Amino acid sequence: MALSGRPVEAPVVVLGGGPVGMVTALALARRDIPVIVLERGDDEVRSEWRGSTVHPATLELLDELDLAAPMVRQGVRVDRLDYRDLELTESASFSYELLEGETRYPFRLQYEQYKLVRQLRRAVAEAPNVDMRFGHDVVGLRQDDTGVELEVAAGGERVVVAGRWTVAADGAHSTARKLLDVPFPGFTYPLLSLVVATPFRFEDVVADLGAVGYWSGPRGRFSLIKTPDVWRAALSTSTGVDDDPPPGTHPDFLAAVDLLLKGHLDPRELPLSQHQTYRSHQRLASSFRFGRVLLAGDAAHLTSTTGGMGLNSGIHDAVAVSAALAAPDQETATAEYAERRRMVADRFVQPATTENRTSADAVDLAARRERLVGLRTLAEDRTEATKYLRRVSMLGVQH
Repeated sequence: MALSGRPVEAPVVVLGGGPVGMVTALALARRDIPVIVLERGDDEVRSEWRGSTVHPATLELLDELDLAAPMVRQGVRVDRLDYRDLELTESASFSYELLEGETRYPFRLQYEQYKLVRQLRRAVAEAPNVDMRFGHDVVGLRQDDTGVELEVAAGGERVVVAGRWTVAADGAHSTARKLLDVPFPGFTYPLLSLVVATPFRFEDVVADLGAVGYWSGPRGRFSLIKTPDVWRAALSTSTGVDDDPPPGTHPDFLAAVDLLLKGHLDPRELPLSQHQTYRSHQRLASSFRFGRVLLAGDAAHLTSTTGGMGLNSGIHDAVAVSAALAAPDQETATAEYAERRRMVADRFVQPATTENRTSADAVDLAARRERLVGLRTLAEDRTEATKYLRRVSMLGVQH
């Protein structure tokens, strides 16, 4: 297919219209840097659960873009983290009030990713220096020392979009990463994960139920999180990643909910808004910069969803890469971005999420009890509990 017309150009081209791409574009626009955003999908943002956790460090960054206040008004404020077990009585609880004075947002927020993307797209649409293009699928990439040319399929034609820099925020299956043949080592967890959403009011039948609870149990982890519209449950299943999930509601979810509700309701009667299995990964690109292409978010690193650090670290990438591209010395600043953000992913995000996932998936009763006793001891020490909350809130690693 022949290329059509003259190249469309901007100082920066952003690939991906998800939260990472949109934050990157908006942050650049606020710095008066023109941007073209290429999104292969259409302009519809579907109402489905993907991520919902927004940590204090991320709220601080989003506040700089005038996004935090409406999120806080509409989201579920989480004032404590609870660790419990579906069979044991031991538990631990960490109060976010310990972060008073450490951050402007001493709480965690549950706010669905699709709502954030809608909010971001509205803000981007109002920015005069952002050219947002849907239905644009990158199929080729060429670069030299002065810029990047992207061959794009759009509306049955091939067009060229050019920029001095390209930010690849195009997700886990990043086209840019593949076209550049970037090594993406790591591993995939051997068992499928499951996310379930339900409007059922668990708080009416589960005593002292907080907005976020991380439960251990005889089949592994069971997270229960309140969002503005539904309760969201996430768990590891006994289904291998290459196997077909059993038909209907997954039996591992039914078994966990049966233990949680203790006979108050047959779990098979729960109304479900979503029931979706997915693969979990821990992967890290060999570099976050290849020539004039910068990787951000899931295009650069994949991590387990346990602890909600994937979306958050991606937004941190977006703010950092936009600052680098606004620096007087872009060459040095982008190199520092790539080194710093990869280091954060390698030394903080991935180890933290791996540990969260491994410990939460333990099924041995004695090991589960020992873990909860250890967490309770930590929670009862104010200094250590504050350090723990700072760590899980990603404070100190957002830049």
